[in-house]
Amino acid sequence: MSPDTIVAIFAIVLALGFDFVNGFHDTANAVATVIYTKALKPGVAIVMSGLLNCMGALLVGTAVAQVITKIIPQETVTLPIVVAVLLAALIWNLITWWYGIPVSSSHCLIGSLFGAGVTAAGLEGVSWHELNKVFIALLVSPLCGFGAGALMTWVALLYSKEKDNPGSKRQTHYQVMRWMHIFASASVSFSHGSNDGQKTMGIITLILATHFVGYSTDHVPLWVVISAATAMGLGTVIGGWRVIETVGTKISRERLSHSQGFGASISTALIILFASHIGAPISTTHTLSSAVAGGTIPMYGREKLNPKTMKLILLAWVLTFPVAFALSAGCYLLLKLVWHG
Repeated sequence: MSPDTIVAIFAIVLALGFDFVNGFHDTANAVATVIYTKALKPGVAIVMSGLLNCMGALLVGTAVAQVITKIIPQETVTLPIVVAVLLAALIWNLITWWYGIPVSSSHCLIGSLFGAGVTAAGLEGVSWHELNKVFIALLVSPLCGFGAGALMTWVALLYSKEKDNPGSKRQTHYQVMRWMHIFASASVSFSHGSNDGQKTMGIITLILATHFVGYSTDHVPLWVVISAATAMGLGTVIGGWRVIETVGTKISRERLSHSQGFGASISTALIILFASHIGAPISTTHTLSSAVAGGTIPMYGREKLNPKTMKLILLAWVLTFPVAFALSAGCYLLLKLVWHG
């Protein structure tokens, strides 16, 4: 087995590691609201999320994976580029998880691909057509999340009357809303797997097409789909309590309600599933965080948004791309020195 083949296999393992970290970093996307409203016990919520993340990655096509394989032209892709991309994305994901900051694994990966591609081959090292589509999707999705979260929460409040009777837990409407909230949370897990799971599939497919005979970027092998889905599902089951606490308790100054949790979750799930269908790699993290913020307004009013947490999330949203770009560029330059050393 040649050294390049060994490194290529290591890169595939690294990609699955990124998928695993993505799973436990983004657990909060689905389970924070059901845990902090006590709709489900934490263990049940996390296991449910892990299983549905896996199913989403298995069942919803590979349109997003195909986009990921095209961001860096295949003729430009080298092993140092791929390893640098994965190392940079992993480093930033782990740092933000440690501090409990909800950031986008999509931003991490796209920023890393951009940084390594440009560092390796200049402006020709990336496909600007594909990047433009991704940038638009990443920009628009949180805005859609905020608006849809506010709208869906408002509709849910009309039915549940939680705003008028916040302490009345025995009402039929309250119990129905609790189960609708659980369903919406499950939908977020499924949609997250359908979108984020494909990003790792795309990276692995790129490695295979570049360094192994018999593979191409036109088709994602079944074993890649299964392994990526499994890695994400296992990562989700591990749980990311630091980020769960931020989403569940710090975005709004008031306690989450089932109507707000349902509104945020169902709007996020619908946006992500639509994005997966059209092949747009977007951020589940920022879409849901924005939807929770949007849902706070019809429930408690704008003054109950926590400006400190909102500024932290916005700062992470702004910084993730350039930080991932810089980390990836630095990792690539170091790896290139070693490669030729």
